[in-house]
Amino acid sequence: MLKNTSISNLIATTAALLLLLSGGLFACYALLVGAEIYPNIEPGAFLDTIAVPLDWVNLGTLSFPIQVDNYLIFQEFHSLPARFTLRESYLFGGIVFLTAVSALALFSTFRKIPFLLASGAWIVLLSLFNANGLNIGTASSNIPLIILIVGTVLPLIYFHVWKTNAAFWYRWVVVFLTSSISLTALIKLSPITNPQLYLAEQSLIVGMVMSIAWIFWQGHAVLSGIYLLLARANQNISMKISWQILGISALYLLTLVFLLLELQGGTNLLFPTFSPLYLVLPIGTLGWISTSEKLKQESEIAAKPNYLNALFVLGFSLVFWVIWKLEISQNQAASEFLKQLIVYSQFGFSLFFVVYLLSNFLSVMDSGKSVDKILYKPFSLPYYHLRIGGLIAILVVTIYMDAILAPQVSSLTSNIRGDYYYQTGKKLEASILYENAWDTFRKNRKAKNTTSQLLLDLNQPTLAKEHLDESFAEAPQVDNILLLSARVIRENKPFEAVFYLENGLKKFPNNPYLANNLALLYVRVQKPEQALKLLEDYQETNPVLASNLIALQSKFQTERFATESSDELIPQINRMARRNLLGEASSEAELKSLDEELKKGASPMILNAGIRNLFSIKSFSKTPEDLALIDSISHDPAMLEYLMQVQETASIRSLAAGRVTESVKNLNGLAFRNPGDAGYYLNLTAGILARNLDFEKASKDIIASEEKGFKAFRPYHLTILELGGFAEKSTELKAKYQVPGSNSPDEFLALLAKFNQMTPEKLFDQWAELPSEEMKATLAYLLLERKAHGLTKYQLNELGKVLKGKVENEEKLAQFLQNPNWSNQASLLAFSEFLQVGEELSANPYRTPLILSAADRLQDPLAQYELLNTASEFSKDPLLWIKKVQAAKRIGLGNYATDAIQEMSTWMSWDEIEFLQGTNF
Repeated sequence: MLKNTSISNLIATTAALLLLLSGGLFACYALLVGAEIYPNIEPGAFLDTIAVPLDWVNLGTLSFPIQVDNYLIFQEFHSLPARFTLRESYLFGGIVFLTAVSALALFSTFRKIPFLLASGAWIVLLSLFNANGLNIGTASSNIPLIILIVGTVLPLIYFHVWKTNAAFWYRWVVVFLTSSISLTALIKLSPITNPQLYLAEQSLIVGMVMSIAWIFWQGHAVLSGIYLLLARANQNISMKISWQILGISALYLLTLVFLLLELQGGTNLLFPTFSPLYLVLPIGTLGWISTSEKLKQESEIAAKPNYLNALFVLGFSLVFWVIWKLEISQNQAASEFLKQLIVYSQFGFSLFFVVYLLSNFLSVMDSGKSVDKILYKPFSLPYYHLRIGGLIAILVVTIYMDAILAPQVSSLTSNIRGDYYYQTGKKLEASILYENAWDTFRKNRKAKNTTSQLLLDLNQPTLAKEHLDESFAEAPQVDNILLLSARVIRENKPFEAVFYLENGLKKFPNNPYLANNLALLYVRVQKPEQALKLLEDYQETNPVLASNLIALQSKFQTERFATESSDELIPQINRMARRNLLGEASSEAELKSLDEELKKGASPMILNAGIRNLFSIKSFSKTPEDLALIDSISHDPAMLEYLMQVQETASIRSLAAGRVTESVKNLNGLAFRNPGDAGYYLNLTAGILARNLDFEKASKDIIASEEKGFKAFRPYHLTILELGGFAEKSTELKAKYQVPGSNSPDEFLALLAKFNQMTPEKLFDQWAELPSEEMKATLAYLLLERKAHGLTKYQLNELGKVLKGKVENEEKLAQFLQNPNWSNQASLLAFSEFLQVGEELSANPYRTPLILSAADRLQDPLAQYELLNTASEFSKDPLLWIKKVQAAKRIGLGNYATDAIQEMSTWMSWDEIEFLQGTNF
């Protein structure tokens, strides 16, 4: 029997300690870190674009960038509805149930009078529990209350009267079973939605009342515990502990006074304050010392000391769990109610404990005798006077505080019921309860915000806005200001939104949410300087603001230095866009980091922006892998909204790898499939074609882009039109769109306009006659890049001499010029590395030497013809076309060869064609 008792005591002790430690950890986390349930302020992202230069065209007096769009991700903060707390509610309900069962089992061990008082208090508590809301039988019937009383009180009476010697574990199991049966019956019989959630939410009332009872029990715990420690330390020493306890008492009482003033709404207090909830830990710790000593000294107690110690631990644990629940549910009325009762009780009982201590023990306090042994012995009339005086002091303080406890109680119960209806989807009922809760007690942020959110869901925006205006005027709060500004922006009233945010920032001067949204709104109302200044001032308060600052500086192309923000995904994307805009190279580590972050599962919008910025950089490596990745992304159903942008990214990646054929065809396809954006795509292809000296095709795309709505014409557009043979259209667009500063092409540009169609020999002769060294260098590079296959070794070396010291990879050029043998793999590789075009020889149809080299390396005549034919769809290079004619004849396509020769005659003389046909190159 003794062994079983020891085991049950060990189990009970372990369970009590686990309950206490877990409750303490949960409460500390909620107080120090805060709840994520409310306020629910989250950044919402939206995209903007900037044009970044992927390449530059520098052809003498014709210079322009080939620009592609990169994405900037801006984030603005939104006030969202409070999150549900279903799991937390059930957990807390379970904790309260187990604590109540344990407390009831302990009550059954009480002596007669304490038992009657405890049982009566439990019945009163059950009546406050509002179980009638389960509507069993009829609405608000007393059947649930009767079931609870029968299931919880009858077992206590049974043990108290007939089984007085029963073991505690046996009492606990019986009370647990009968209580469980009564709760199960309530859940099964109740017709309301989710009755178990209703009971779990209402359990906060039980937890609150039991916690308050424990707090009143430990009213003077801090000072009595400190005094006991001082008295024990003073044994046989005779120190002046009277002065010490007086000083500590004065300091503690002064702290409580300032806490009272802060609870009353005082600001700029001279004494540092904190949340009264933090007092629970010292109250419980020192209260254990005081209570243990009290139980040792008093013989006439309610029950055995170990049972009362267990009740102490239960109460201490439950207070922690109640604090956690209040922080999680953000029932601010209940939280303020608990704070005030903690301060009231501590002030009242501590004050009279000092009086009790000094009036009874001052004469022996400094003697060094074991005063701690007689502090509560006998448990005499003066100690009861202490309690009565403390209660009177509490009543006085309550009156001084304008008797605010009653509104708090009304508001906290309305909040509890509102939470139940909110989480069961009954929005109208919840909105009414939350509204009443706020009307009763104004320091109730969640109630007001949730009321407005629910009214918006119920399609009552006018009423919701009235509530938000009321909050702004009487009890401003950040989330409501965010919600109100978002609402007026939706009504297309940006200046009204600016008013709310500016005034909100005055009331909450260090709030990053308001500062961020105000900065973005300044951009909308054409105040970019103020927006930049605001983000610069607040960027260190939140990483979102730092990321937005990078994006905003890129948007307005300011020269201000953007502070490097965090390594999160969105700031990385914005930094990549800024570097692309400035033409700064990103390190391999940065590119790899962004790539890895995107693959971790970014949202479709973020993924779309990230791959665009990542692939808007010239790169000839891993092109097939990158395009395969983009293709897989485009087939993801979640990316359907961004399919066009992803396809555009694929075209940009092809262009960045020098795949002109692929890029132009894809962009033309996008223009056909998306008429609304066709002007943008056609303008982009015009730049690509002009970069490759195909001014005729470029001009046609410019004209087509104007027909599709493109209007942002620049002087270089007009120059391209003139070079392409559309001088009249150039004049028309200049007048129509008031394009400034355009001049007629000079002789050098006129030469470049015919570059693709001319033979290498003729171009070399004209190159030799150029007067300008700069022009000669430009044309020399173009001849090497596009006509080297038709030039002699001497001619190639002459071109190389002009380029000496003016180009990159000069050593590769020298290596090629030593042996310009196209069949030699080393020479061809050196030529490709000089041009920095990668290993794809057929990527650019205008680089005839590489196209012909690629064709020569194909064994299949049909494959040779297809390669040459594809390139001839773009380029009018004579050597390319004559090779195409020869390839067509080899595979028996004489008609195709004839058609090709006939088409060549539109830009070449027959003598030139016949000469080329007889030339082996």
